[in-house]
Amino acid sequence: MEIRFQTPYQYLFIHQNVKHLLLLWKKERKKEIYVVHEENNTLYLRYPGETYTEIVLDQISPIFFQQLETEEGAFQAVLGATFEYRGKLIGMYYPQENPTEQLYFFEIREDKILEIPDEEYESVVQTFIREFPEYIANPN
Repeated sequence: MEIRFQTPYQYLFIHQNVKHLLLLWKKERKKEIYVVHEENNTLYLRYPGETYTEIVLDQISPIFFQQLETEEGAFQAVLGATFEYRGKLIGMYYPQENPTEQLYFFEIREDKILEIPDEEYESVVQTFIREFPEYIANPN
């Protein structure tokens, strides 16, 4: 399923094995979180309540948007998913301007992202592919 919004202020992401939608209202400086349930290629949004929203926002706000640098240059990245790997919290990020371009993985610790050692990176990617196959493009 491919989802496109008319404005750039809606973000689907998975956190603690729950699919969420983050809505940003720039003028009002307001953030809303919805829990997303998918059924028959339809997304259903449910407002989870103020307490749940505050908890999730507290957990993701410091790490959601990141400025990443590669050999090609710097770009804005967005959190697409969090998952556990060998007792560590891992974040999957994608470029905000081109979400299908490439995925990047970082360890999340104390509201910061840290590089994953080269010897563990491939295993982290394989764990992600097993847990979230919907993020991997279907070649057919």
